[in-house]
Amino acid sequence: MRPGPCPECGELFNPRTAIFERYSAHFCCPHCSEAYWGNGKDGLPDPPEFTCARCAGSVRLEDMVLRPAPGQEGREIRQDLHPFDGSPKGLLRRAWETLSMAASDPVRLGRSLGPRPDLGRALMFLGLIAGVGIAAALAPALVTAAYELVTVGSVDVLSVRRSDMQLVFGATMGAAVLGSIVYVGAIAILVALASRLTRPGPLELRRFVACWCYASGVAVLGAFPCIGACATPVIMIMAPRVLAQQLLGAGLVSQRMVTVVNALSISLFLIILVLVFVNFFGY
Repeated sequence: MRPGPCPECGELFNPRTAIFERYSAHFCCPHCSEAYWGNGKDGLPDPPEFTCARCAGSVRLEDMVLRPAPGQEGREIRQDLHPFDGSPKGLLRRAWETLSMAASDPVRLGRSLGPRPDLGRALMFLGLIAGVGIAAALAPALVTAAYELVTVGSVDVLSVRRSDMQLVFGATMGAAVLGSIVYVGAIAILVALASRLTRPGPLELRRFVACWCYASGVAVLGAFPCIGACATPVIMIMAPRVLAQQLLGAGLVSQRMVTVVNALSISLFLIILVLVFVNFFGY
C-alpha cells in the first residue's frame, strides 16, 4: 500500500501515524522497492529517514510503500484500527474485542477512532449493549416460562406476574445496564460542555458521541446473573474512566480533564454510598 488516499475508503494513509506489530511489515524504498523491517517503536522503521542501502536514494518513512512481511499475509497487523468501527469481522467478535480493549487500554481505543467515525456502527454497538440489558431484565420471567412449558406443558401467566422476586431480579440487572448507559451519557455531556468552554475550535460532537457509545460497553457487567446491582459501584467508577481515557486518546480532552472526571466519578459514588447508608440505617 502506498501513502495517500486509501483505494477502498478514501481516507489518507500515512505510515508515520500508523501502529503495527513489530517485524510484521516490510517498508519498501519508493525508488527501488528494497524492503526494510518495521523494527522500531510502533512497528515502524528506525530511523524513519535514511539512505537506501541498495539505490543510495534518500528515503523518508512517509514515502515508503508498505507490504506485509512473509507469513503475515491475511492477518491484521495494524494495531491502531478501531476494533468495532474499522474492522470487517463479525458483530459479536468486534463487540468482544471492543469490550476487551476498553477494559485494558481505553487510550488506544480512543486513539484508533478516526476523524469521522461511523456513528451507525457506534450506535449499533450501543444498541447491542442495551439489548443485553433488556434481555437480562426479561431473562428470569422467560426462564420460568420455559421451565413451566417443559414440565407442565403450558405457561401460567398469572404465576409469572405474581413472582415479585423475578421482577426485582430482572429489573435490577436491566437497570444496572440501561441506567449505566444513561449515566455515562450524562458524564459525556458534561465533559463536552467543559471542553467547549476551555478548548479553542469547534466541538467534535461526532467523536464525543462515538466515545460515549463505546465507553458504555462497561455497562454489560450489570447483566451478569447474581451480580446485577452489585456491579453498579464498579461501573460508576470504571465507565467514566474508560470514557475519559478514550477522549484523551482521541485528542478531545487534556490529562487534567481526565483527572477531573475520575475525581467526579469517585465523588458521586461516595455521595450515593452515604445516602444509601443513611437511608438504610435511618440516620
